[in-house]
Amino acid sequence: MIRYRLGAGATSVRWATSPVHEVVSLARLLTEPRRHPVFHPWLRRRRQRLAGLDLSALTDFMADGAYRPDFLDPTPPTSDPTFDEGMAALLAAPVEQVHAELVDATARLEPTARRRLLDDPARTRADAAAAVRRLWRAAVEPEWPSMRQALRAELLDRAVQVNREGLRAVLPRLHPSVTSDGDTVTVESAVDVETDCPDGLILVPSLFITDRVQCTTSDHWSPAICYPATGRYLWSAPATPRSLDRLLGATRARILAALTTPLQTTVVAHLVSVTNPTASEHLTVLRDAGLIDSTRTGRTVTHELTAAGRAVLDAAPTHR
Repeated sequence: MIRYRLGAGATSVRWATSPVHEVVSLARLLTEPRRHPVFHPWLRRRRQRLAGLDLSALTDFMADGAYRPDFLDPTPPTSDPTFDEGMAALLAAPVEQVHAELVDATARLEPTARRRLLDDPARTRADAAAAVRRLWRAAVEPEWPSMRQALRAELLDRAVQVNREGLRAVLPRLHPSVTSDGDTVTVESAVDVETDCPDGLILVPSLFITDRVQCTTSDHWSPAICYPATGRYLWSAPATPRSLDRLLGATRARILAALTTPLQTTVVAHLVSVTNPTASEHLTVLRDAGLIDSTRTGRTVTHELTAAGRAVLDAAPTHR
């Protein structure tokens, strides 16, 4: 078990996003893609972007469920850090921390490869950071606006739930392995660790983990738990109520259901298998009907449900 000892109540917990965590989790996903079929369509569409990327400095010690060193995944310094802020924290990880974590992370490697990584931990850290940056630019940065919106929507939803029901009621919903008892948050784990959280515990939703939580207990970072976010509609569209098919048409109904998570136009088009111009036409109709809002930042347009759109979805009685 991993036990996090908190201070008093929900004030000892804060929520944050982490673009670096998303990149590192995607890297691990690429070492075991069969385990996560929900991502297969997304990965197929990005095959060209990912082809030829040298990620070995990042994935060498990730295969077969090996321990992922904490220095790769620094605790977010703020609730909504930039990728560069996260990278600065990664590169600032103390060399002694990097070496200590690599001892465990490389235990399954053959001796020559292990010695190469352990003999120069500063270089190992720099090489891993360079691989993180390559994967960010190739696959995550182009879609970060939608991902960030989905994660921010998750944080808002959880904040509302905690205010309404209390932290103890909400924690088990993050993942079945997480529970709360008094001032202690417990995560089921094969390791036995207790850690104090003098500056609080950070909860980080992740779009690229599905069946586990990832815990940080390093003395060099604030303790954190990364858990599967609910914004899965970035990868596959949810089922839609049959009644909405008849009311709105099948494509618009699917778009409306997908926008439970805020999404960019290109992501919407991929989810419902239409061209970008066709998606834009459907989105315009839904916006004119007052069911969605659209926000432009530069050349990026992000769409999300209005209160009326949520009411329409909530009122639909049956799903496929």
